[in-house]
Amino acid sequence: MGGPDTGSAGSDAGEKNLPQDAGQGARKKRKHQMLSSYTILLIITVAIGILTMVMARFTPAIKAVKVSDIISSPVKGVLDGIEISLFLLIFGGCMGIVNKVGAIETGIRALVRRLEGRELVLVPVIMAIFAVLGSAYGFCEETIPFYALLGSVMYLAGYDTMVSSATVLFGAGVGCLGSTVNPFANGVAIATLHDKGIECNQVVIIALGAILCVMAYCVSLFFILRYAKRIQRDKGSSILSLQEREACERDFGRNGGKGLLTKENSTLSRTQKVTLVLFALTFVVMICGFVPWKDFGINVFDAGASSHEQTQQLSGKQVESDWNGNDDMTGDYGEITSVSKGTSVKTTQTVEDSQSWTGWLTGASIGDWYFNEASTWFFVMAIVIALVAHLSEAEAVDAFIGGAGDMVGVALVVGLSRSIELLMNMSGLDQLILTSASHSLKGLSAAVFTPLCYLVYLGLSVIITSTSALASVSMPIMGPLAQVLHFSPDVVVMIFVAANGLANLFSPTAIFLPGLMLAHVGYGTYLRWSWKPIVVIGVLSVVILTVAMMIL
Repeated sequence: MGGPDTGSAGSDAGEKNLPQDAGQGARKKRKHQMLSSYTILLIITVAIGILTMVMARFTPAIKAVKVSDIISSPVKGVLDGIEISLFLLIFGGCMGIVNKVGAIETGIRALVRRLEGRELVLVPVIMAIFAVLGSAYGFCEETIPFYALLGSVMYLAGYDTMVSSATVLFGAGVGCLGSTVNPFANGVAIATLHDKGIECNQVVIIALGAILCVMAYCVSLFFILRYAKRIQRDKGSSILSLQEREACERDFGRNGGKGLLTKENSTLSRTQKVTLVLFALTFVVMICGFVPWKDFGINVFDAGASSHEQTQQLSGKQVESDWNGNDDMTGDYGEITSVSKGTSVKTTQTVEDSQSWTGWLTGASIGDWYFNEASTWFFVMAIVIALVAHLSEAEAVDAFIGGAGDMVGVALVVGLSRSIELLMNMSGLDQLILTSASHSLKGLSAAVFTPLCYLVYLGLSVIITSTSALASVSMPIMGPLAQVLHFSPDVVVMIFVAANGLANLFSPTAIFLPGLMLAHVGYGTYLRWSWKPIVVIGVLSVVILTVAMMIL
């Protein structure tokens, strides 16, 4: 599978094979070529930096960032998102080995032949699975690999990659928008309000989340299927640009796509079947690794794990070299429980006696994974697949490096999107926006408070990309405000969740940009298609939440 489209013009050789009119169309397209994701993110970063410099002259709440901060923010953003970026590189390497075996290409051809005429069945099924995962634990970043996989299936079936991209993005997106027990959204918000002495009704939150999720699922499914059927009738009605279609044909079409399907090239060999099974197992284990099973009372994956608390007395000299003015000593010495006359420190640490039966490979039990563990898992499985496929050392290394190289551009987008949030935090602009918004909402009725609160969270979600961070920062302000106004804190939690989920469907700082690049769908192209379902979902979400606020 080829690398993501970075926005470069097609080759002269490719243009010579086009009809004269198509060549003229291509030249016209290049004259009005849309900005790449990299450029859009860099422009926003610079704009935010300049905005802080201007606002710092008028308000002491804003600290002007330096030019060096703006210039270095993309680099710092890459470092901040290094876990996700590294995962993408290793995933790409694993994909390179699988592609070397030819398992995915042949498997896709076999699937298309099996589903011939019924490929659209995949859309509601995949969307439903992703929606459940999104609602349960915020399944979002983990969908990135599926953009390319489903894109291949849909393209060979005669559709375009906008269909596959929308299926993946809206599937997980509507789940996050209608989160029910998502620990990173609902969980953090509820816990933050609890710390403020405000208790939430979990039944109300789950019910509202389910209603929002089902509504958003139905709306998005309607728009996706309508567009897919239009493409099925007339491929020329695709919203993709000529450049994007050329990239899709190069990487997914295999110079003929469905027309070249034969029994010979769509029959899996034994090695390819085993490779696909191992690759599917890799995904299943990864997904299970991210699900917080303990939050649901499921502890089977932690069986065998044991630990004990260890207390030790350390002299001041022993910790002095690591202190360096940092009050947080937990990372090195556990929790500091007492300090005796500044000369000794008594600490407690949790010492692991034995790992769980699922933690021996990555060091963390299934359910406690993050991207470091997922990277380790994909790296191990890449080696296993290479051995099972009997690839030589040179073939395996070349395939892994080539696959990782295809992901470099995608990994960089992850870092660039983080640079915006870093500048906002550094300048205090995020806090100013949040505080100002909370003051403007005082004294409003439920019918006015709910839509305005939704808009506030919609804007904040573009700025603060971390769901848990936004919940932690905003709930101590919005929760007490709602309580003073005698509004339901449960609905306020769902306003935050729903607005944050909608922002993840269009924000340039959201995680889906790397996925769109894998599917060769430009950000501008995606917005031209998606604005209608996004607006409909947003309006209906506000209506549902407003009615809930007026009733509860």
